[in-house]
Amino acid sequence: MPEPPRDMTPEQSSSAVLLGLLASDASPELKARACQQLAIVGGADAVPALASLLADERLSVSARSALEAIPGNAAGAALLTGIRTLDRPSLVAGVIDSLGVRREKSAVPVLQTLALNPGRGLAAPAVSALGRIATSEALGTIERILAAGPASVVIPAAHAALMAADRLRREGGAAVAEPLLLAISSASLPAHLRAAAEALRTAPVPSGAPGRRGARLFNGRTFKGWEGDLTWFRIVDDAIVAGRLDRAIPRNEFLCYHRELADFELRLQVRLFEGKGNGGIQFRSQRIPGDHEMIGYQADVATPHWGSLYDESRRRRFLGTRPAPALVARLVKPADWNDYIIRCEGARVRLWLNGELTTDYTETDEAVPRSGRIAVQIHSGPPSEASYRALELSELSA
Repeated sequence: MPEPPRDMTPEQSSSAVLLGLLASDASPELKARACQQLAIVGGADAVPALASLLADERLSVSARSALEAIPGNAAGAALLTGIRTLDRPSLVAGVIDSLGVRREKSAVPVLQTLALNPGRGLAAPAVSALGRIATSEALGTIERILAAGPASVVIPAAHAALMAADRLRREGGAAVAEPLLLAISSASLPAHLRAAAEALRTAPVPSGAPGRRGARLFNGRTFKGWEGDLTWFRIVDDAIVAGRLDRAIPRNEFLCYHRELADFELRLQVRLFEGKGNGGIQFRSQRIPGDHEMIGYQADVATPHWGSLYDESRRRRFLGTRPAPALVARLVKPADWNDYIIRCEGARVRLWLNGELTTDYTETDEAVPRSGRIAVQIHSGPPSEASYRALELSELSA
């Protein structure tokens, strides 16, 4: 296969050139970038080369990200084969997660076996994947675990059931979601999980896209208009999922919208996996040349900083009056979706969290730019995920 010219980057290369790069002695960093580009331009012909990297600790995540995005049966079959052939549990758990991201129905029998037999240590990722796939057989297994499953799997099953029920209700499947939520309410689980199930069960059934008031900034299917290291970002259930649960996150990562914006109102929903982790929404920000960081305002997504305005990489401190801890504790839904509104008008910046104003800040430094880019973040640290969905933008007159 042809190799890219020395002055050509993976992002400029064709699928054939990218596959040649994967077969070469190129650096792991270049091969990871080639995988990221294959997630955009690759087809079935790329599957064997990507599948061969699943056993490589340095490139497995990048290869899986590409296989998650490539349509057709071949990519799903390659990931399913990885369950049998990979020897490291962490790599197998990653493959299982990718099967869930793809909603790979053919994987359900294998995932059912793993979910019901916790001896291999893969029951938790398997039940999570079943919740994402959400066929009747997959959901039946989750209900069975909630009723009488191994104790180590019951809590992951509850989280999977909540995730599946939420998506089903948004997609018109409230009747299918009901037994899942009742199974959580009846299970021997921590009170907050049973309360979350009851709150979702009694909530009004969504009639459309949540909170839609402006133009869609993210279409829920592709990363068109966005750029970042796709090792750390993927699309699940119409949401941007930042981070990973199968490996630590070595540095802050940002997925950036391509346009510069000045005065605007941005509405979106944010969720942290199991209420843990650290994310944020950058705005009026820029990438720092030659660095992975961004500089600019951030609406914080982390306990206890929800609803606060942080100045990322510039003054490195919170700005304005921060919301009281008691208010944050009352407003935040730890493992559920939270509504954020960011409004920028001239020097004034305001943040709302779940309907309440939490920050009202007026910039006094004339040197601080009043325009920039929007981005979503996952913070460095232990394995974690922050999810972002329903991004709606209304541009305002200056």
